[in-house]
Amino acid sequence: MSALRKLFELRRSLDAYETEMGFDQLSEVEKSVLAFIASKKDANITAITKDSYFAKFSLSTIKRAVGVLLAENIIEAKQSNNDKRSMILTVR
Repeated sequence: MSALRKLFELRRSLDAYETEMGFDQLSEVEKSVLAFIASKKDANITAITKDSYFAKFSLSTIKRAVGVLLAENIIEAKQSNNDKRSMILTVR
Protein backbone atom coordinates (compact mmCIF):
# COMPACT_ATOMS: atom_id res chain seq x y z
CA MET A 1 0.00 0.00 0.00
CA SER A 2 2.87 2.41 0.63
CA ALA A 3 3.82 2.20 -3.05
CA LEU A 4 0.37 3.51 -3.98
CA ARG A 5 0.67 6.25 -1.40
CA LYS A 6 4.03 7.29 -2.90
CA LEU A 7 2.51 7.22 -6.37
CA PHE A 8 -0.26 9.54 -5.24
CA GLU A 9 2.24 11.93 -3.65
CA LEU A 10 4.17 12.03 -6.93
CA ARG A 11 0.96 12.78 -8.82
CA ARG A 12 0.10 15.53 -6.36
CA SER A 13 3.57 17.09 -6.74
CA LEU A 14 3.38 16.88 -10.52
CA ASP A 15 -0.03 18.55 -10.47
CA ALA A 16 1.33 21.38 -8.31
CA TYR A 17 4.29 21.92 -10.67
CA GLU A 18 2.03 21.90 -13.74
CA THR A 19 -0.28 24.44 -12.12
CA GLU A 20 2.66 26.63 -11.12
CA MET A 21 3.98 26.56 -14.68
CA GLY A 22 0.55 27.29 -16.17
CA PHE A 23 0.17 23.93 -17.88
CA ASP A 24 -2.79 22.73 -15.84
CA GLN A 25 -5.19 23.58 -18.69
CA LEU A 26 -3.47 21.10 -21.04
CA SER A 27 -4.70 17.54 -21.54
CA GLU A 28 -2.60 14.65 -20.24
CA VAL A 29 -1.34 13.79 -23.73
CA GLU A 30 -0.44 17.45 -24.39
CA LYS A 31 1.53 17.56 -21.12
CA SER A 32 3.28 14.30 -22.03
CA VAL A 33 4.20 15.55 -25.51
CA LEU A 34 5.47 18.83 -24.01
CA ALA A 35 7.62 16.95 -21.50
CA PHE A 36 9.02 14.76 -24.28
CA ILE A 37 9.89 17.77 -26.44
CA ALA A 38 11.56 19.50 -23.48
CA SER A 39 13.64 16.43 -22.70
CA LYS A 40 14.84 15.49 -26.20
CA LYS A 41 17.12 17.28 -28.59
CA ASP A 42 15.79 17.29 -32.15
CA ALA A 43 12.31 16.16 -31.09
CA ASN A 44 9.82 15.70 -33.90
CA ILE A 45 6.52 13.91 -34.39
CA THR A 46 8.25 10.76 -35.65
CA ALA A 47 10.45 10.60 -32.54
CA ILE A 48 7.41 11.05 -30.34
CA THR A 49 5.49 8.23 -32.03
CA LYS A 50 8.50 5.88 -31.85
CA ASP A 51 8.89 6.30 -28.09
CA SER A 52 7.30 3.35 -26.30
CA TYR A 53 5.46 5.65 -23.87
CA PHE A 54 3.37 7.01 -26.75
CA ALA A 55 2.46 3.58 -28.20
CA LYS A 56 -0.95 3.90 -26.54
CA PHE A 57 -1.73 7.08 -28.53
CA SER A 58 -2.64 7.31 -32.21
CA LEU A 59 -0.67 9.44 -34.64
CA SER A 60 -3.64 11.79 -35.00
CA THR A 61 -3.81 12.26 -31.21
CA ILE A 62 -0.12 13.16 -31.10
CA LYS A 63 -0.47 15.52 -34.07
CA ARG A 64 -3.46 17.17 -32.42
CA ALA A 65 -1.48 17.62 -29.17
CA VAL A 66 1.43 19.17 -31.09
CA GLY A 67 -1.04 21.45 -32.87
CA VAL A 68 -2.46 22.68 -29.56
CA LEU A 69 1.01 23.33 -28.15
CA LEU A 70 1.96 25.25 -31.31
CA ALA A 71 -1.30 27.26 -31.26
CA GLU A 72 -0.76 28.16 -27.60
CA ASN A 73 2.83 29.28 -28.42
CA ILE A 74 4.22 26.83 -25.89
CA ILE A 75 6.43 25.14 -28.49
CA GLU A 76 7.77 26.13 -31.88
CA ALA A 77 8.58 24.16 -35.02
CA LYS A 78 11.54 24.77 -37.28
CA GLN A 79 12.57 22.90 -40.38
CA SER A 80 15.38 20.43 -39.75
CA ASN A 81 18.74 21.18 -41.34
CA ASN A 82 19.30 17.44 -41.90
CA ASP A 83 15.91 16.47 -43.31
CA LYS A 84 13.82 19.18 -44.92
CA ARG A 85 10.67 17.06 -44.45
CA SER A 86 11.09 17.06 -40.67
CA MET A 87 10.08 19.83 -38.28
CA ILE A 88 12.12 20.09 -35.09
CA LEU A 89 9.99 20.89 -32.07
CA THR A 90 11.36 22.96 -29.18
CA VAL A 91 9.92 24.60 -26.11
CA ARG A 92 9.70 28.40 -26.34
